[in-house]
Amino acid sequence: MHLHSAKPGGRPGGQIAPVALFGILIASAVLAMMFNTGQQITEKSRVANAADAAAYSGAVWTARHLNFIAYTNRALIANHLAVGHFVSYVSWIRYVDDSIDSIDRVTQWVPYVGQYVDLVKQIASEVRDATERGADVAIPAIDQWNTTVRTAQLETQLSLAPDRLHELMTNVARAYAPSIHVNDIADLELMPEPLRVALEAQLVEQLARVPGFVQRYTAGNDRNSVNELVDASRRANADLQRWIGSNRGWREDLLASQVRKRGTSAATQSSSSGDWQASDDLQYRKRIFAGWERWHRVGDRSSTASAREFASNYGGVPSYYNLTGDPDDRSLPILAIATRRASSAAATNTAENSYPIAVAAMARVEFRRPPAGAVASLAKGRQEYANLFNPFWEAHLAPVESAWGVH
Repeated sequence: MHLHSAKPGGRPGGQIAPVALFGILIASAVLAMMFNTGQQITEKSRVANAADAAAYSGAVWTARHLNFIAYTNRALIANHLAVGHFVSYVSWIRYVDDSIDSIDRVTQWVPYVGQYVDLVKQIASEVRDATERGADVAIPAIDQWNTTVRTAQLETQLSLAPDRLHELMTNVARAYAPSIHVNDIADLELMPEPLRVALEAQLVEQLARVPGFVQRYTAGNDRNSVNELVDASRRANADLQRWIGSNRGWREDLLASQVRKRGTSAATQSSSSGDWQASDDLQYRKRIFAGWERWHRVGDRSSTASAREFASNYGGVPSYYNLTGDPDDRSLPILAIATRRASSAAATNTAENSYPIAVAAMARVEFRRPPAGAVASLAKGRQEYANLFNPFWEAHLAPVESAWGVH
């Protein structure tokens, strides 16, 4: 016989406790699940941010190095042209001094005139000496500076090595969490095989493509490109064209004769050395019955100058860096796969936590020519292939075909 206690009114008591306990258990399970899900979302978001930051930083790093090479390539050409300008000026000063010396030989016996010509000759000789002393210092200094620039280019090209790029991206990603890895082969080995094979293939391609994106060229294997660049730079500036081109002169037509001043400058370049040769002289010719006779030089010889006269080992632009392969290839992808393994304390399911959290991000380094209005010297509507002579390289994040995330 069982006895049941009852509350007043005949209703049984003690039934609410099991129901409340069951509700608490359900609520606790839901809260634990929500907390775990929230932790996973937060963790995955942190890894995704780290992947984006790593990829973008790697692309910015690469773009800045490419732009640095472009700036230094332009510096090499500009310095080489500066030497050509200096050599041409030395040749012209020597021509002026030699011409006055020739005049002085004739006028030294003429009263009063000879004295003024002597004074002008003295001034011209002093200017010539000062110019030659300046060339003795300036031309070797410019050549040494170009050597330093080429060394800096080599170091920049070496900085594009995979290990340096990987170190940079890893340090950026670990600012989000010290346990995050970037492009870690050991973590990728834990991924499902189809995904692992695809990721490893992209990383191998990146390891080969980034350092091979830039190549060193010399005057012997660049198909005369460096000489064409020097000529194009000279033609683009009227003063340079006048001094370093073939326009450093004039001509006068007289009744039965013609007189002309001729001045020319030319550059030579090989894989190991370069030079500038400049020549200035005064010529005349007379009209004859059949037309004009040939030109005759006034004086014993032409006035000349060369870069190697002042710097015996003058190099010019024996080497520089430019893109490898197709010049229309304007884009270089940078892939960052950020991974973070789940801690053993947080693991609730061994099979589920055998894979690390992994997120892939992509950034691109691209050659983008600014609009013509942004830079005054740019021609409107002009097509330009990607190159390392204009610093138009930019970095930006790009979508990937799939953002892998497995926990």
